[in-house]
Amino acid sequence: MIRKISAANEDTPGTPIPLLDVKKVARTAVLLGIVFWILALILWRQQGLDETALFYFDPMRVAYTPFVAVMQWLSGYGMALIAVLLALYLAASHFIEGLNAPLTIYLYTITSMALSGIAGDLLKEVIQRPRPVAIFTNQVTVLSDAVTTAIPSGHATKSIALALPFLFLVLSSSRWDKMMKLVLPLIASGVCLSRVVLGAHYVSDVLAGMGTALIGLPLTMLFAHMILKQSTQEQLPMMSKIWGVLLIALSMIFVLI
Repeated sequence: MIRKISAANEDTPGTPIPLLDVKKVARTAVLLGIVFWILALILWRQQGLDETALFYFDPMRVAYTPFVAVMQWLSGYGMALIAVLLALYLAASHFIEGLNAPLTIYLYTITSMALSGIAGDLLKEVIQRPRPVAIFTNQVTVLSDAVTTAIPSGHATKSIALALPFLFLVLSSSRWDKMMKLVLPLIASGVCLSRVVLGAHYVSDVLAGMGTALIGLPLTMLFAHMILKQSTQEQLPMMSKIWGVLLIALSMIFVLI
């Protein structure tokens, strides 16, 4: 018998995300996203913390301290690392007990990054905030060659968007899943911090990026549910392999851009 994928009440590798948890997560994500955007707009208007952070890290950038070197690595490879870790988790889940994230989580992850990333890029074009290097030319050292406008930070938006589905939607409490819920947000937070340390973005840009990813999560879940409604339970294993390949492809794109 062909079984359509529908909301489930248990967190097993072959089931989608429980519907009731989705509604709760959606409300929480939107509220947090709005808070982050409000903070971003307040900081942008006041400029104080934005400028303080920009100039605080400038001597470190000039000296190129080990901390700055780590931040530059995270800026360049952090998003790729998140994508690779998720792909490895997916591959290992076929062989290691305790890796209990639903197979559908990878669809949520890819959709989250795509939708939030596109939304963030569109907002950049609409808002048109200049980057720090355009305002403080010859006053600060900037270790970034990005030429797009500033708010929201694309790195912050995409890295947080990659980590959010696993963090918010995986209900398993296994040791491995707890470790992933710690490592993925930690890397994403490092990517966010790196954009400020390198002088590529203001603090407010990064907060706005985090807010964009959070607000985009409900849309991600809605879009993913639409896809899953057209699929059967028996199709999930093959679909998950495609999602794994897409994650690897994303990691390569992140390294190249």
